[in-house]
Amino acid sequence: MKLDAVTFEVLRNALSSMCDEGSEMIARLAYAPTISEGHDHSCALLTAEGRLVAHGNRDQAPHIGSFEPSVRVVREWIDDKFEPGDVYIFNDPYSGGTHCNDVKLIRPLFHKGKLVAFNSSTGHWPDVGGALPGSFNPRAIDCYSEGLRIPPMRIFKQDKLDKTVMQLIAYNMRTGRERIADIYAQHRAGRLIEERLLDLFDRHGDNTIQALFGDVFDYTEEMFRKQVTELPDGTFEFEDFSDMDVMHPKKPRIRIHCKMTIAGTDVTFDFTGSDKAPIGPFGFPRASLETAVYDGTLHCFPHLAPLNHGLARSVTVLSTPGSCVDIQEPTPASGYASGAYEKVAAVTMACWANAFSTVNPKRMYAAGINLANLCIGGVHPKTGKQYVNYLWNEGGQGARSYKDGNSFQMMIFIGGATNQPIEILERWYPLLYTNCNGVQDSCGDGVYRGGVGIDRSFKALGAMTLTMHGDRAEVTPFGLAGGTNGGPNTLSVRRAAAPGTEEHLGMHAMGIRLEPGDHVIYRSNGGGGFGEALARDSAFVLADVENGWISRDKAEQVYGVVLVSQSDAAERLAVDAAATAALRSRLRTTPRPRGYGPGEVHPLGEKLTVPSIAID
Repeated sequence: MKLDAVTFEVLRNALSSMCDEGSEMIARLAYAPTISEGHDHSCALLTAEGRLVAHGNRDQAPHIGSFEPSVRVVREWIDDKFEPGDVYIFNDPYSGGTHCNDVKLIRPLFHKGKLVAFNSSTGHWPDVGGALPGSFNPRAIDCYSEGLRIPPMRIFKQDKLDKTVMQLIAYNMRTGRERIADIYAQHRAGRLIEERLLDLFDRHGDNTIQALFGDVFDYTEEMFRKQVTELPDGTFEFEDFSDMDVMHPKKPRIRIHCKMTIAGTDVTFDFTGSDKAPIGPFGFPRASLETAVYDGTLHCFPHLAPLNHGLARSVTVLSTPGSCVDIQEPTPASGYASGAYEKVAAVTMACWANAFSTVNPKRMYAAGINLANLCIGGVHPKTGKQYVNYLWNEGGQGARSYKDGNSFQMMIFIGGATNQPIEILERWYPLLYTNCNGVQDSCGDGVYRGGVGIDRSFKALGAMTLTMHGDRAEVTPFGLAGGTNGGPNTLSVRRAAAPGTEEHLGMHAMGIRLEPGDHVIYRSNGGGGFGEALARDSAFVLADVENGWISRDKAEQVYGVVLVSQSDAAERLAVDAAATAALRSRLRTTPRPRGYGPGEVHPLGEKLTVPSIAID
């Protein structure tokens, strides 16, 4: 390192802090609740060469690997002919990663006339045009029905908005006026980053800040490689599947396969064994593959977060162009986060779990909730204005080798995010929520259980169109070391005209018409379990029943815990120790079913050795 340790730590944290400020600026100024409440946004700082230095600690994880390719594309597009006050807008998924809804503003930063850095901010816009409100199209067969693709276009010159470019964008999107506000939010965040960075340059000098950038990369790489040397050399493999390629006539599952090889300090992730690109939306471009690998890796090396180029240059990622993890134009990309992204991050963590199992068993995590993209749109009955919103559910995280998974979170996507509060959604949209509670028996089971899913069901108060693009209704979040897979994502509706009938909509519902009074039942995954369920402490099982996370039936049938009612007035439950011991003895003779569905034991997950810390 070129800087002394104290200067390095102070300035490194200053870079992170300015990105945190920029992210918070976006959240405070944006109109879209997906950004202002759900924090589906990010704000990053890159070197003049386009290498990621820092981003916000609460930023949306699937954005983090798209910063570098996005800046590279803009640089190549205009041949590096930037001027102070320029801001470029861009969202092409194939060259920049992610999907069209993730709109990027890229700002070159100058100090004394010299280009010294870039700011890249991203916000998930609720709508970017296309066939359906919200722009998610679960039955798309190409990208042309998924919304407006924007090549690098200068939208601010000398910090003045180009109204022609802005109107071109607004004309092609529902609720275009709101998107103007989101653009200004991202633009103001970029100016804030510029102010903070130039202040550092003025106070510490060009040489010190440029040295800082290099030291950040070197420090992260050194820390990562040092820990890798403590792991055994070898090859570790894992695989996962989607529910189906919905547009293929035979509806086959889509395989994600990862082979991680450790050789000394070198780590390679080989995804060439994954299936070819599907017909429908599921896959993602190369940049998103790299992001998901970084995301899964940072879960196992949390002290290295947030991501920077030092980690990115320390791992090798292999893929086959035209596969489901390296799609090419015009393969649809809008469903990447609910499709390939979560699976790649999950199998990456599973490969690391195998490597860590004999060294540090606290770095082992089962799979967690898979995103389900629910979009609604229509004309608000009170205001007469068009609206669009993107709703998602939090859910259960995977169990750890030493602790239950968290509930009502989405850590694999947005580690520090909040949900979209139902009070805000009811105020903005014609919705009345009937539920916001845990889904009983949705967790994967084990010595440590997965977190539980959430039920955020609502009634429509006006006519609207609903679209869902999700996954994990059939192939659910996997368990490890004998733990069972978590529960499914589900979506159904009870029509006002027939409230006694529940109509299954599934994870690929397209353009469903809802009328006032229709009741949408929307429930999310529970996380996978870790270890054998029959070894779980019976006191924990009792507490789960009392809290409503699992039923008494599941306590007996899966955990082998017999509960009896106390005779006191409080009608409390207690564990019948003798009956529990006898039941567990009988249940151990009947193995749990193997497979990829809810309550089954993942065939590869069960091969993971249970560390001693996870044994009852």
